[in-house]
Amino acid sequence: MLKDGRTLPADFIVMAVGVIPNMTLAQQSGLEVNRGILVDNFMHTSCPHVYAIGECVELDGELFGMVAPVNQQVDTLVSVLKAPRISSRKTANSDSRPHESENNWCPFISKPLSLKLKVSGIAAFSAGQIAFDDSEMAQVERIVYQQTSLNHYLCLYIKASKLIGTVLYGDVSESGFYSQLITDGSDISLIKEDLIFGEAYCNLEKIEAAEPNRPCQVSHT
Repeated sequence: MLKDGRTLPADFIVMAVGVIPNMTLAQQSGLEVNRGILVDNFMHTSCPHVYAIGECVELDGELFGMVAPVNQQVDTLVSVLKAPRISSRKTANSDSRPHESENNWCPFISKPLSLKLKVSGIAAFSAGQIAFDDSEMAQVERIVYQQTSLNHYLCLYIKASKLIGTVLYGDVSESGFYSQLITDGSDISLIKEDLIFGEAYCNLEKIEAAEPNRPCQVSHT
């Protein structure tokens, strides 16, 4: 049964639920947990001398199931463990923890993730936030570019003059450009009208209007 009350008959259902952290040991040891083991930006748990990284941790309500953020967590933990005398006295709940500039710690900062796939010769790419509830969607501008004859599809999600998410299908050559804009949180207000056409159009000193005979459909919702 769907949220709107509709029922869809099916013989088989596949559900992708993401990462479910195994917190049994942490709970038995008295560590604070929620959906994962609670840590701060320096991978401290609620217990002195105990750190956690990887798919089992939760930071500011976020879980981590990809390799890239876990590698960043490793770098953070290494920087903390290089100063064991200082870091061992600090916990996730300590307000007296010194600022990272004082002890050369490298904080873990969660960044927008991107995903690129190629299945049966068809490439797909996504980055940033691409799923929204009704209240969130009311504040987001969605721009779509399609070339049906080539099976190319591009969707951009813009909020407060910033690109916050994108989906590409078929042609993913601009994936790096869009991913960087999302990561940097760049103000795209001056290039928004041409952003859908890629980096080359946005880098022109004088942006030309899109050709009326361009074999595509562009829609704003």
